[in-house]
Amino acid sequence: MKRTLFGLLLLAAGLSLAQGTDYRQAALAAHALARLQAVAQAAQGEEKLLKWAQEVKARAERDYEAKAYFKAAREAQAALLLFRAAQGQAAPAPPAPHRGWDRGPGFGPRPGLEARLAQRAPGAVERAEKELAYYRGQDPLVKDLIAEAKGRLAKEPGRALLLAQAALALISAERGF
Repeated sequence: MKRTLFGLLLLAAGLSLAQGTDYRQAALAAHALARLQAVAQAAQGEEKLLKWAQEVKARAERDYEAKAYFKAAREAQAALLLFRAAQGQAAPAPPAPHRGWDRGPGFGPRPGLEARLAQRAPGAVERAEKELAYYRGQDPLVKDLIAEAKGRLAKEPGRALLLAQAALALISAERGF
């Protein structure tokens, strides 16, 4: 009798802990939103992509307030990628040299970056299309992002890659894993 009562008490305590807030996800989402806030303040670039990024940013903030932390973190990631695409930044900028350092190798444009982006972009767009079809995604913005990425594959593979990655992040947010 005591064992049964103790077991039920442990079960109830475990269930209450399992339903509690996942603080790690909350911290990751808060960090992603803070970073997104900093990027959004100085954002410039293509108007259509900026509009999409602001829309996704608003979604992420709403989901964070609703305590849907995983979804908020993924949407913040998608918004960051959209802001980067709007600015035309295909890869992170190289670090600035410190005072007294010579601008040696490793600084400036990376050799072969455009070729690597041209190779990776079609695969990312194809994967986004297939994931959208497989998981039966209903988000119209994801469909628009994939269509935009397809249109930019030939001329701007860097932006196409970023758009496809943003679409994949939104698909992940929608499905929850």
